[in-house]
Amino acid sequence: MRTAFAILTMTILSHSLFPSLAHAEVIYGKDNRLDVYESKNTLHRELSKSTAGMIHWGQLRSNSNSLYGIINSKSLEEKLNVCSSERFSKQPANVACSGFLVAPDILITAGHCLRASGVPDKTCEDFAWIFDYDLKSETHNPLINISKENIYECKEVLSTVLTPQLDYAIIKLHKKVVGRKPFKFRKSGKISDTASVVVIGHPSGLPTKISNSAKVLKNTELTMFTTNLDTFQGNSGSAVFDATSGVVEGILVQGKTDYVLSDPNNRRSCLQVATCDNEAGNCTGGIESGLIKWGEVAVRITEISSEIEEAISSSQD
Repeated sequence: MRTAFAILTMTILSHSLFPSLAHAEVIYGKDNRLDVYESKNTLHRELSKSTAGMIHWGQLRSNSNSLYGIINSKSLEEKLNVCSSERFSKQPANVACSGFLVAPDILITAGHCLRASGVPDKTCEDFAWIFDYDLKSETHNPLINISKENIYECKEVLSTVLTPQLDYAIIKLHKKVVGRKPFKFRKSGKISDTASVVVIGHPSGLPTKISNSAKVLKNTELTMFTTNLDTFQGNSGSAVFDATSGVVEGILVQGKTDYVLSDPNNRRSCLQVATCDNEAGNCTGGIESGLIKWGEVAVRITEISSEIEEAISSSQD
């Protein structure tokens, strides 16, 4: 997944969640993305409850005192011209970025999700954070009957950084989130070279997906590490967890190209998911440069752990 910087800039200016072509992450080997209801891992399903999606207020409509619906929604096929044969092509694509709780009213996401317009406070004002935006069953419609208790305002951007080495934002919500457990996160050291990892978020703006069965690929960089997680633009800001302990190890920020033309000789042909092997080689999206050559990139949570703890402490005062 490339960063959503350019994509989100267009989002904020036009209120359109995605342009016709997205560049983000990629499938490594087998596609391991699951809808939440499909996952048999109780830990991962529990972690999904404290994962949120960033959605424009203009797409949310109050149907009653306690329920919301999502309007002007388009499917992944309609939004990005993804081929109808691709997985999840018929599902709605509405979320711009992902985020996760580290305290009842403190949420972490990628810095480029807030800084794309150059005005983080404006992005804070224009976008809401929605929890439990997932499929409860194969036939469930996630666009209707959304509880008011699952939608939160961004009250304040406490910190936002976007550099070649770091990409993160710390957000204070307008009230404490109830019924959801803030995540534990690594505060020192670094993820094991042999760790299994999982990411939970909103690939291509879809309802929550759990992507598991992945590993660390490059773990020598000071502020970042890479994995072979199956993630896409929209996953930006997702927590990268140790798959066994559920401890947050990183923030997903960028990666390889998401989609390629189904017919390379026809620029109007529909898009297919780009693929690589499990070692981030033989990619149908072509050769990438920089750290994404080695897979999907995550900022080490340890790089901002002290800042997170300070934000949590201040919030409790």
